[in-house]
Amino acid sequence: LPSKNNLLFEDEKATAIFTIAIMSTPFSQPKLIHESLHNISQSIRFLANGVLGQAIFMVGYNVSVAHFEPLGYPASTIYAVFYLLYIPVGHALTSMFVFGWPEDYLPSLAANAPIGLTAMAIGSMLTGFLSKVGFDAMVEDWKESFLGIVPSQKSEEGEFYASLVVMVVTGVWCYVLSLYVNSAKPEDKEVAKPAMKDPAKEL
Repeated sequence: LPSKNNLLFEDEKATAIFTIAIMSTPFSQPKLIHESLHNISQSIRFLANGVLGQAIFMVGYNVSVAHFEPLGYPASTIYAVFYLLYIPVGHALTSMFVFGWPEDYLPSLAANAPIGLTAMAIGSMLTGFLSKVGFDAMVEDWKESFLGIVPSQKSEEGEFYASLVVMVVTGVWCYVLSLYVNSAKPEDKEVAKPAMKDPAKEL
């Protein structure tokens, strides 16, 4: 019969093998657009990607407003339609720069789409409200009264300041929900822990 010391040695040996297996298990990194981005923290990447995405969005949105608002379309409708078209673009940017390109893109897009849709609803309502109260005109009046800056006719026609407010609100909303949805999940495959022998039962 094996001695108690031998059984304890086998138990410690099995524990050591399990520990080495856990430490040597490779952890796959997300597939970003370039490997050097892994040296930058995820929060910084998210912030930079948000600035880039919002810059693209603001340019596209203000161009859309300039083209379609004179045709009688309200700013809230223009915002909703443009944001709906922008959702796949924003998700692609976030995948390439922040969370990594998913193995199954369409399910990932479907999981992230509600974030964009809720942000679209919030942004659309907020845009409609700011447009109704003449937020941009109020900002221009404030600039003229306190800073002495006379607004140009072109600046009075846009929705630039309203879009800035909407950008901040929807950006915070998307940041919180994106972290929740796209956070790395625990590995499905775990190293099986070897069965530990009870020395008392072996005696």
